[in-house]
Amino acid sequence: MTDEPTTRSPSLSPSPIFVAAGDDEALRLPDSADLLKHLRFSPRDGKITLGDERMVLVHLGALVALRGELIAALGVDRARAILTRMGYVSGHRDGEYARRLRSGASYFELLAAGPQLHALEGMVSVTPLEIQFDVPRGRFRGEFAWRNSAEVEAHLASDGRAAEPVCWMLVGYASGYTSVFMGRPVIYRELACRACGARRCRIVGTALGDEAPPPEFAFLAPDRPVDHGGAAVRNVVAPEPAELAIDVIGKAAGLRAAWSLLERVAATELPVLLAGEPGVGKRHLARAVHARSRRTGPLVALRAGGLRPDELDEAIARARGGSLLLADLGEASPELQARLLHALERADEAPRWLATTREDLRRPGALRTELLHRLGMFPVHVPPLRERREDIPLLLHRFLREQSIALGKPLPGITERANDALLDHDYPGNVGELWGLVARAAVLVDAGEAIDRGQLFGEHERGPTRFALDERGGLQPVEPGETSGGERAAPGELIDALLDHPLELESLEQTLIRRAVERAGGNLSAAARMLGLTRPQLAYRHRKGDG
Repeated sequence: MTDEPTTRSPSLSPSPIFVAAGDDEALRLPDSADLLKHLRFSPRDGKITLGDERMVLVHLGALVALRGELIAALGVDRARAILTRMGYVSGHRDGEYARRLRSGASYFELLAAGPQLHALEGMVSVTPLEIQFDVPRGRFRGEFAWRNSAEVEAHLASDGRAAEPVCWMLVGYASGYTSVFMGRPVIYRELACRACGARRCRIVGTALGDEAPPPEFAFLAPDRPVDHGGAAVRNVVAPEPAELAIDVIGKAAGLRAAWSLLERVAATELPVLLAGEPGVGKRHLARAVHARSRRTGPLVALRAGGLRPDELDEAIARARGGSLLLADLGEASPELQARLLHALERADEAPRWLATTREDLRRPGALRTELLHRLGMFPVHVPPLRERREDIPLLLHRFLREQSIALGKPLPGITERANDALLDHDYPGNVGELWGLVARAAVLVDAGEAIDRGQLFGEHERGPTRFALDERGGLQPVEPGETSGGERAAPGELIDALLDHPLELESLEQTLIRRAVERAGGNLSAAARMLGLTRPQLAYRHRKGDG
């Protein structure tokens, strides 16, 4: 550290260095409005989201109870390790989110998003005291003061004055967030805590070198097992909790439940039937099941529709010792179904049977009952993408990385408008549609440029729909800049026309919404884009009108 207070502005130069000491102006956090506007409350869906991350409101009393139960059951050291780990994961996720949201910001603005998000989440108010970092060289030192720590309040409410600092989750969060920012492990220590009688909590963070992390951060050591009361679990720096298995990406509850079932059945010989809408990734999951099976032969995939019985025999021969995937099983002809039943009865040298379907095979006439019983004995439903929107950012990241490699150009990410549009879209084509949108936009965007909404949706992206009054005073949609008769109209003329035909404002709004929904063929996301609204905003207004 320097002896005199010095300040150099953060930058994105090859050697960005920022040093500040005793300079309140230099250490003032930037405006957090860009973070706050991404906090959404959706009571009807039972969700609170911050950008693409789902959040929850938890009573402080519940935190008090959890903390007390952990200490009573595991002891102080293990309870501290668990809560620190919990905070670390939260900070790590916020770090990834902030890196996407403030991709073009200075290093200091990116670092500041951590304290700002922590405050927005109701955990603590953060004041920077001293910061020094050099990202390329992996050097970091930061000192911060905390006010209104939720953990301090929880501890004082349950146990009173403490002998040692108690902000375990907060320390874990700061370490997880700054580790993402620096690209290497950063460890914070709480030097003063209000629970111990200090006026305010104070922490100091430094980049971890060759030294071993403290016990509560043992999970940062790549080869060090973490003691969880008898079970040795290996952890690594910056884990990827969203990756359920090799090449299976998703954190939504529906996908996790499906993959949990598939993991259980993969090593058996049971046939598996994957059901779901087109594009949800059924074939992808089938390949993952085959990869985890005991079979050493190939995976042979065929589409059941139009497949001849003699072609089935050839495919069975090629899949010997491996797996045979029949896609769209409901499209199999009666002749093929009969041949399948015969093949299933031959146990020797038979392949592992996998199948997919986009329709309900239990409906009358869809499939022979005995064939459904044989191939559908272990059905797994794969939910559509609109029911697991929290997976969209994860898939987007993977697709951008793949396209960047394929096209040989950097693709840093997407704009805020593009992100909102992707989260609001209904995805009738599911994951396959998202991949197509990203692949198209990756071709259109210049190297190093963030993808915008128009590059994703192209000609399907429409501006707000314009309306004009017909002779009876009704509203008719028209092309931008045109009246219902084909003449160009100024906004003032349309407003005057509306005022000449008295119409309640609420009635006008509902008429606009109904026409937009009709024009979009019932697709609320498309209608929302026409009106310049988000899908939740349109859905709320649409429901209000129907009620």
